[in-house]
Amino acid sequence: MAPVDAALALSGEKGSREIEEWSNEVEEVTSQIRGIIDGTITDFEDFDQKLALKDRAKQIRQEEQQARRQKVLLYGSEGKGEGTKYKWWCKRCFVEYFIDLPEGKCSRCQQSDQMMSQEARRAELMEKLDVFKEEKAKHKWRKDKWNRWKKSQALLGKSRFINYKAWEYWEPDTDSEEEGDPIVPRDNPEFLAMEADLKDRKKKQFDKAKTAEKCRQRGNQCMTEGDYVGAIEHYDEGLEYRRDSKALWTNKALAELKVFRWHDAIASCNKVIEYSEIFEDGFKKSEDANFKAFTRRAQALRGLHRWEDALNDLEDALSIYPRNKEALDLMEKTKQACEDARKARGVEAAVAEAVVAVSDGDDGEGVRVEIEESDEETMEATPATAVEPSGEPLHSLERLNKKEFSQLLKDLDNATLRSAFCARSTAGTAGTASAKADQWVGRKIDLKVDEVVQPSRLDSLLQHMERCCVLWRKRRTGQGVQAMQDDEPEAKDADDFVELVTPRALSVLLALAKQNDHHCSLTVPAVRHVWPLLEGSQQWRYDILSLLFEWSQRSISAKAMAEFAARYPQHLQMLIDIVAKEKKEDALPPGFQDNAKKAADFLELGSEAAMQQMMDSLLVQSPMELAIGSVGNLCAAGAPLNIFQEQISGLVPSMVSALRRHLRPNDWRVCGPAAGALCNLLRLPSAAAEVESCSELLLKALSEETKPEIAAMKELKAQLPSRLVASATSRLLGVLVNLVVCRPTSLAQLQHHGALEIVLPLLDPEAYSSQGSDGSDEPQVISTRVCLLSGRLIGAFPDLKLDQEIQLLQKLQQILQTISEFISKVAGKTSIDEKILEFFDPPVRLLVTLLTKTGALTRLARRSEENSPSRSPSPPSSLSSVVLHLSQLLKALLPAQHLAKEEEGASASRLRGNLALLFGQLSDMQAANEDAAVWKALDLGDVVETFLEMFRRERGAAQHNLGVCITKFCSNGRYRERVKEGNGLESLHQIQLPKVNDQKEKEQRMHRLETSVTDRRREILRRR
Repeated sequence: MAPVDAALALSGEKGSREIEEWSNEVEEVTSQIRGIIDGTITDFEDFDQKLALKDRAKQIRQEEQQARRQKVLLYGSEGKGEGTKYKWWCKRCFVEYFIDLPEGKCSRCQQSDQMMSQEARRAELMEKLDVFKEEKAKHKWRKDKWNRWKKSQALLGKSRFINYKAWEYWEPDTDSEEEGDPIVPRDNPEFLAMEADLKDRKKKQFDKAKTAEKCRQRGNQCMTEGDYVGAIEHYDEGLEYRRDSKALWTNKALAELKVFRWHDAIASCNKVIEYSEIFEDGFKKSEDANFKAFTRRAQALRGLHRWEDALNDLEDALSIYPRNKEALDLMEKTKQACEDARKARGVEAAVAEAVVAVSDGDDGEGVRVEIEESDEETMEATPATAVEPSGEPLHSLERLNKKEFSQLLKDLDNATLRSAFCARSTAGTAGTASAKADQWVGRKIDLKVDEVVQPSRLDSLLQHMERCCVLWRKRRTGQGVQAMQDDEPEAKDADDFVELVTPRALSVLLALAKQNDHHCSLTVPAVRHVWPLLEGSQQWRYDILSLLFEWSQRSISAKAMAEFAARYPQHLQMLIDIVAKEKKEDALPPGFQDNAKKAADFLELGSEAAMQQMMDSLLVQSPMELAIGSVGNLCAAGAPLNIFQEQISGLVPSMVSALRRHLRPNDWRVCGPAAGALCNLLRLPSAAAEVESCSELLLKALSEETKPEIAAMKELKAQLPSRLVASATSRLLGVLVNLVVCRPTSLAQLQHHGALEIVLPLLDPEAYSSQGSDGSDEPQVISTRVCLLSGRLIGAFPDLKLDQEIQLLQKLQQILQTISEFISKVAGKTSIDEKILEFFDPPVRLLVTLLTKTGALTRLARRSEENSPSRSPSPPSSLSSVVLHLSQLLKALLPAQHLAKEEEGASASRLRGNLALLFGQLSDMQAANEDAAVWKALDLGDVVETFLEMFRRERGAAQHNLGVCITKFCSNGRYRERVKEGNGLESLHQIQLPKVNDQKEKEQRMHRLETSVTDRRREILRRR
């Protein structure tokens, strides 16, 4: 039977109701007529009255029904605007209206900004439908990629950690497994059963995700404790429950890097990269996880000496976070490694050609191979035997005689031969396996199974170093127990091997570590084998300290040392003991006493070379200097590592106690390095309180450095090496600056000991006279740190002596004049370099602090009026000259365009923010003292427009200060019109507009929740 049309059925129902009412009326009239005929109705007035009441009641019912119908039309009905019978729809209240409303306003929210016609709503829905179709097509494409990727995994072996059988239940039907609760009809049993099944699956999925998160947390705890193998096991367990967790894969890759499982780390990173390529269509959705995957895979590839692949991964990582310092540093080192590998391949090819030439020659004479000269070093023609292929006898340091070993050390001074020494050679075709036509091809790296890599001579050296450490531990353990007794046959061979190979291996490692960052990073695996030998023979001790010091100065090797020290803090304690015990043999360079005796003998014989020999001996660093430098560098490298901070916190008091002993005034050899070590030690959170106890010693040493006799000693620099008369002033100031930054409460103690009286004379305006300097010279570093420390002290304790204030203002005005001269020279030619602006920032900041917090601005204005040109032809410092120089600097700081997010907080922004504070206070004081001659003559109108443009282009805290400055200009009647002409008030309003819009949107959302049942239900489901 065909279905009846709804409209037709409705009209039929209405007609039958009217017929029934009419028939009832006919029956009533008929009965009334019969009553009149029969005489039962005699009171016709009462009869007429009853009829009138019935008619009125019927009229009232009709009016009420019409009023209800009109109310329904005005109030509308809830709906999503998906039909076609309505005229208007309120997007805020989700209500459909079937009539035109008065003034076009919604009768519920009394607003008209969210009202939409039926045509506009339908167009919006059709647009959403097109977007849905597009997303569905993309999903289909991604699913096709998934199928091709899954097919490409068929030939790979299964992991022993992952439950693949449990994974077979997962199908990529949607883009995400994390969907909301299902919404199904409530009155259908089949749908209710389906809903229960879906919720049960959802609960199981939630439980799996929760278990995987617990596994991740346990793995992180193992990482913190240094148990990297245990962390890998926990991460693998978590991946059995949730294989799409990028955090588990990247954390697992990090743990695998720690235990040198390069191939496993590459495989873990491949999972994250593949997932993002297939399911997220790129690397932007999960930027943090993909950045970690690329950088960690690059580190694993570096471990395999796959330099070009590592470089490609780092380029991808920097495309995600272009300003990441660690990735940029690693990329520079990888580029250097690629160039080094290219040189090594050239040497290998030259040697191969030489071997072929020897085999084909008839005369039997030796063939010499001409190797191209390096840009850094010159190299003579070298015999083909100088670089032998791996596997030759020269691979063993034990088999080399003294002459051959000396030649090896000499060869390592040459860049090309050094590259060949460190390079690995690959047998067969290198590269990654090519994919089939139906396999997914992306940024995954598949290492070929048949790729055979021959170890380099450096790899053999590292193996020798490991063997030496193992044999030494067997023969000499810390508890006095020998694993290999003296009467065993192997004992003598072990002792001979350790005694011969250890100093040779240390010499080669030191020669490589001193060259460049790349070759130093290649020697990093030896850290865990070299450091324990520090408590061994005195013959190796100085070489080990020198090697540790070289490693600690370079980023990659220093980080490896910090991680090793975090796992085994007792090795760091060895260095602390050297610093703390102050033995005579540690305080002097090695062999200094013997050299001194020989020099004395030469002097008696009248030899002129005796003094030079003595000077050369003094230039060599002592073991104590090397230990102090290594400790300081380790603290700087390990500060970002949480495990290092936790494990080393117990050693901090002993480190500070050992270093403070060397803060002796005028101890040019050790005082400066000890202060530098304390400066780096302050990067650890637990060190500030300990270092604060050294503040009096630091100020005392600094005070001694400023005495006249020390200044006279500086004249010796022309005759003596600079290291012998090196000043510790900059490092002492560095400790104090870091101390007040990390521990502001130490300012009171520094003020109590008269820090300002000591540091202010060190501010040298001549240090800023070097045009274009970036502040890296010693006098410039000292002046910069004086400004930073003085600014903190004056900000905390504004009561400054008048003579100190005048002297400081004069110096700062000289610096401002130098800055103005530099700006005049570069104006319009080029932009000011960021390093130069960073150099200019501390004195400007000090000047702003001095003028705004101490009342010096009022006193400067008074002195400027007293020393006006009519009274004094050359005032020492004046308000007008200060404002003139600062205005010139301000105009030079105007940004050419709107600042990017990563430019927020740069040196230029800090300068703009500080200058805004000063000029805002100048405007307030000018408004308050408008009758004074000095303030009346001051004109700040030229900088108003500059501040407005800066305000529009800046962001962050500097923009806030600029906004405050513009507001103060508006409060000053002299500049109010200028601000209005520059649309300054409109700019202030527009920058605050996003905050207002956010608040408005929040209020609208709350209104929908209060008035709409559908929105409340949706919000409840979302919170569940």
